[in-house]
Amino acid sequence: MPYLVLVLAAAIAGVWAISALFKLHSHRELDRLTQRYRQLTFQSPKMADEALRLQIIRLKNLAPGRSEKWYLERVIRELESGRLHNLNEVKK
Repeated sequence: MPYLVLVLAAAIAGVWAISALFKLHSHRELDRLTQRYRQLTFQSPKMADEALRLQIIRLKNLAPGRSEKWYLERVIRELESGRLHNLNEVKK
């Protein structure tokens, strides 16, 4: 019986550790994509973050239920292909 408890505890700890590593990797990936967006927009981080937030809201309305990574990748892809314009250009 104690052996079974130890095995179960080890399994739970393993699942928790894998989950924690996945979340850490996922968070780093989102940070990397956000940084890429900032570089592409040539705006202050605050302005770029606000523009990104608005673009993600737009995409969530068009394609609900996707992952945050998907939305970030889509905005970056649109920006790189010229489908999105710098906010400064839109204000003209």
